Amino acid sequence: MTVRRRFLNWNRPALVSAADYLFETYAADSTLALDRLIVAVPGSRAGRRLLEILVQQSAERSLALSPPRIVTLGNLPEQLYASAGHFVGPLASQLTWTEALREVGAARLKRVIPELPPADDPSRWLALANLFGQLHAELAGHALRFIDVAECGQELEDFIERDRWLAMAAVQEAYVARLQAAGLADRQWARLQALERGACGTENEIVLVGVADPSRILHHMLEQVQDRLTVLVHAPASLASRFDELGALQVAAWQAAAIELDDEQIVVVEGPADQAEAAVQALASLQGKYSAEDIVVGAPDSRVVPYLEQRFEQFELPCRYADGLPAGRSGPFRLLSAAADYLDGGRFADLASLARHPDLEGWLLAALPREIASGADRLSELDRYYSEHLQAKLTGRWLGGRHAVQGVEALQAAVDRLLGEFDGKRTLAHWADRVARLLVEVYGREPLDRRHASGRIALEACKLLRETLMEAASLPDGFSAEWRAADAIRLFLRQQENEAIPPLPQHAAIEMLGWLELPLDDAPALIVTGFNEGLTPSHVNSDLFLPGGLRRRLGLNDNDRRYARDAYALSVLAASRERLTLIAGRRTAESDPLSPSRLLFACDRPTIARRTLHYFGGGKTPVERKVPRSLSGGRAQSALPIPQPKPLAKPIESMRVTEFRDYLACRYRYYLGHVLKLGCLDDAAEELGPEAFGSLAHEVLRDFGLDSDASRLTDAEAIRKRLDAALDRAAQKHYGKDRLPAVNVQIEQLRLRLGAFASWQASWAAQGWRILFAEAPIDERRASLLVDDRPMYLRARIDRVDMHDATGAIVIFDYKTSDSSRPPDKIHRKKGVWVDLQLPLYRHLAAALQIERPPQLGYIALPKSLSDVGHYLAEWSEEELAAADEAAAKVIRGIRNQEFWPPTSPPPAFSEPFLAICQDSQFGGLLADEEDRP
Repeated sequence: MTVRRRFLNWNRPALVSAADYLFETYAADSTLALDRLIVAVPGSRAGRRLLEILVQQSAERSLALSPPRIVTLGNLPEQLYASAGHFVGPLASQLTWTEALREVGAARLKRVIPELPPADDPSRWLALANLFGQLHAELAGHALRFIDVAECGQELEDFIERDRWLAMAAVQEAYVARLQAAGLADRQWARLQALERGACGTENEIVLVGVADPSRILHHMLEQVQDRLTVLVHAPASLASRFDELGALQVAAWQAAAIELDDEQIVVVEGPADQAEAAVQALASLQGKYSAEDIVVGAPDSRVVPYLEQRFEQFELPCRYADGLPAGRSGPFRLLSAAADYLDGGRFADLASLARHPDLEGWLLAALPREIASGADRLSELDRYYSEHLQAKLTGRWLGGRHAVQGVEALQAAVDRLLGEFDGKRTLAHWADRVARLLVEVYGREPLDRRHASGRIALEACKLLRETLMEAASLPDGFSAEWRAADAIRLFLRQQENEAIPPLPQHAAIEMLGWLELPLDDAPALIVTGFNEGLTPSHVNSDLFLPGGLRRRLGLNDNDRRYARDAYALSVLAASRERLTLIAGRRTAESDPLSPSRLLFACDRPTIARRTLHYFGGGKTPVERKVPRSLSGGRAQSALPIPQPKPLAKPIESMRVTEFRDYLACRYRYYLGHVLKLGCLDDAAEELGPEAFGSLAHEVLRDFGLDSDASRLTDAEAIRKRLDAALDRAAQKHYGKDRLPAVNVQIEQLRLRLGAFASWQASWAAQGWRILFAEAPIDERRASLLVDDRPMYLRARIDRVDMHDATGAIVIFDYKTSDSSRPPDKIHRKKGVWVDLQLPLYRHLAAALQIERPPQLGYIALPKSLSDVGHYLAEWSEEELAAADEAAAKVIRGIRNQEFWPPTSPPPAFSEPFLAICQDSQFGGLLADEEDRP
């Protein structure tokens, strides 16, 4: 007998038509007996949906259903042969590949990679083992061994890799032999052997539903059972020539096929946020004709999903991303990853990652002394210590006073107790037991609530880890090598980190699916985002071992085959959906350019030209950003609005002179920083930031200025030595010996700048100038600015005041350590408008220092360019300084009137600490509408 091939016209969803076929063929009397039937579908979601349809229609027809065995293509081969042993698990497979690599010997293995991993570096050997495992799986899926590549490649003129593939074949043979010795079997190898022996068979009938792109090995296995096989092809019979006898695509035919699309179905926008907006508009255009269950959003580009979720949430449209969360991003996986990093290096950043892990919060609260167990204070103290000292490693040498470090020290002690059993080298079985205990210690304190997303994700992640840990605990004696704890933990995590944890089911939610799941979905309305080249169709990137020419010769899954698969999928979607919208973006979130999918140009030449102009020819495509009437129940603004300023309990009576600049830049961010006293602490710094670099320089220059003897020196070398010594003292005091390498580089950079400053200082002193004050503090109520007959007291710490011995002239200096040097006017004014008032306001502080004559104002710059180190004096006229005073008065009036709204947009420079509050650069971030602004 030959294969029974039946075409299901694609004007209806494939699963609905497949169910109809099953009813027509197998329904008898009052039953639908499908229990001796194997139904194979491309994915598990399609299988669940097919079963739902069968159950629903059986009930409607009053038939007793005996359901079929529904399997995915990945599991179908094991229904066709009997395995000779237990299949090896992923962990044991990786370890076996590692041992096989070592077994073949260095001489032979160097034909594969010239530089072998060190013998004591298991992580690099595992990386190489993973590479071999991936190649083995791909080639075996196409009924090929490594030796076959060596032989087939010789048919190519420029093939020079035969020796490499022969060496790899030896590794593959060693891998299989080791498994057989352990009584285990490799799934891919078992399929190859069953195929070669002609051992494929089944007593069941097999029905393939929508299987257009089976692997080659499955294709060959099905040929051996074709008398038991029925293929349901989702396409009209008129296209029979585009499919082979098993319903698989004829690649060449689909490459040349035209795809019927209307231009109205294609939407071109700019970035991901615009794609989300276009998706909302497409939903609105449905005019409520479809329920949420009848609408699906395709998301070939997962980077667009957060934008879709955020925009849908604004309109109160429930949605569910079926791909869910990769296990590697779940709490348990991240906790173990942070623990491995900390065990591996003892770095401060790794301790901080553990300390701020939300799942460790409850354990730490119980483990820490009561007085330092508060979560907010604990993290703030940790971040403050790091930002002030930038230590690379925790060696037990703490910087700062005892009170300042006791919380951090207690935190490290608690973490060390938690990980106290993870030392030395042990077997994987030993570490599996310790990891299980750690998970129980952290997550077993109280039951995880699977009804909530966080509890369910943690529970599912722990289940995945349990599978790996159980496999490690039951490894045969041949896998008894000893491992470091950090390496073992990373090995455990690697097994399941890419497994998806699906979200909780939601009633009446719009499903978001990946591209490959869309053809067998039966929702009548479909909106596809991310319809761009590289996604639809996807590409096989360059491969070190299997380049394009070799792939084609071996018949592997190359770009031509992927195009054919996606061309067929789009044809199905265009024919079977009542409403279809394809949204293509021009740029990524990082503004990198995108290209439209080639599938949009599978048409006649005039249409190609028209669509090309539409995508590339014009300016930005406007996207309407308002609430569609058909979605009027939603919200036009974010669920996280920018919080409005609140009335002050008491008026502001004093200001630092640097605050004026912040108010002029943005009154709302001034309110956040200077009224609410909000700031930013984190452990993300890997070097001295501009403020810390400047503070270090100011401390050194302050010590120099307070040394009356040093400040009168005219010998540049003597000054340089004083500055070097002061720099070494300050660096040791703040950053210790175990500081980050980048900090050492910055200290030496500062040393070079101070050396150039020494030359300038010597010349300046030789001209008769001496330092009168250094780091002179001006406290409250010693200086003020009178505005509307009310004083606003001014506060400052003046870096330096110099006096000329002969003339009595006074200069007030401010040190500047920014990379570039600019004269005071360039910093204080933009196009004649005052944006910074620091130096002009210093005039009002002079009396507090008993300076009677008008001072000059200026900077001493220590920029990156050493030739620019020196002083820069301001040359403002009295009229310009009077304008500065008036600008200061306006600021004071605004603060007294509590004018702290709205935020400045775009945000001013250096406003990153308030980025989240002000929703700067956030997709969908919205400021208040003009009419809502006070």
